[in-house]
Amino acid sequence: MVLTDTMNVIHPRAAGLDVHKMQITATVRLARAGAEAEVITGQFSALPSGLEALVDWLLGHQVSAAVLEATGIYWEAPWQALEHAGIEPILVHAQHVKQIKGRKTDIADSVWLARICQFALCTPSLVPPAQFRTLRKVSRMRRQVVRERARMRNRIHKVLDAAGIRVGGILSDLFGANGMRILEGLVAGAPRKVILASLSHHVRARLEALCDALTARLDEHSRFLLHDQLRAFHHSTERLAHYDALLSEGLSEFTDTLALLQTIPGIDAASARAIVIELGPDINAFASHRHCAAWAGLCPGNNESAGKRRCGRTRRGNTTLREVLIECAHGAARTRDCQFQGYHKALTVRRGYKRATVATAHKMLRVIFRVLQSATPYRDPHTDYEAMMVKRNAPRWIAMLKKHDIDPTTGAARMPVAA
Repeated sequence: MVLTDTMNVIHPRAAGLDVHKMQITATVRLARAGAEAEVITGQFSALPSGLEALVDWLLGHQVSAAVLEATGIYWEAPWQALEHAGIEPILVHAQHVKQIKGRKTDIADSVWLARICQFALCTPSLVPPAQFRTLRKVSRMRRQVVRERARMRNRIHKVLDAAGIRVGGILSDLFGANGMRILEGLVAGAPRKVILASLSHHVRARLEALCDALTARLDEHSRFLLHDQLRAFHHSTERLAHYDALLSEGLSEFTDTLALLQTIPGIDAASARAIVIELGPDINAFASHRHCAAWAGLCPGNNESAGKRRCGRTRRGNTTLREVLIECAHGAARTRDCQFQGYHKALTVRRGYKRATVATAHKMLRVIFRVLQSATPYRDPHTDYEAMMVKRNAPRWIAMLKKHDIDPTTGAARMPVAA
């Protein structure tokens, strides 16, 4: 049997853009029947005036589509310019179209990208709508602020521990209500009795240990460092509130989707917003849950040669979505009476904690795909929802039965007592 493998022209007038920070090398490839394709190359500035000239040049050649490499953030401005001009932009993974070393120039790259565009030789990357591209920037910056605030918390602990004030080992949360009162009192230089008197009754059992810990004193330099880090911590908390408000406003049309995701163990409101923003508005953009997991970099990779399977490490994928799902997997693994807890525990014994966490995140993403695709809340197969509802409402039901003189055991109405 003879198999034929021919390449068909998908875009007769195609372009390839090799995008850099300050320069864009563009090549137009014009297909001609019965003859070699005509190739025209030009160089343009990456500034707004250069992008305008590039778009006019492409429209002058009646280009219908253009391919760009996903190089950092430099592709975003040309993408928007092409999109506004009515030219179909196609983003491809740089590793999938990498040129051979020693034969690589800007012009050669643009010519190769134009050929890829004309014959559709590479699978395009998933690019969400403009609204979600903007929300992605906000959501990912919010994660950076969370990391910064975590570092500030560690620095505050370090200042106190260096001075011998080991309050962090006594209180469960140094940044709770009582912990903040202690920190504010230390910054103000308040006496120990005043600080202890300001605490609530919740720490009554720890008053003796706190009194001993607050015996140590902060010097002027340590007090300055504590005040500076505490002020930065409060500022980060305010920034997170602004980020959350902006993201909630941007996702106001997807409240039902966010509510569906929060029915899954381990996913809170912030994680649900991040997941929706990374996956995009339409989960059907992925062919299946396997494609979705591969795109997120959570499924095992294929590495087989000569009939032998080697180490199948996960690929890079969408690193932000991967991090969010791994964080959610940590929470789901600690949630009682859910399938993820048993799944994580069984894998930990065989494969170790970290591999088990990644596998749990993979399983959670498959569940997320099904929940979003079917638009139905999550129901855990290991949870008896009927028994849970009865346990929660039984005291109220029994009280109402007694109130209306109905026997809770038989359901029969009690006879009134004769006078």
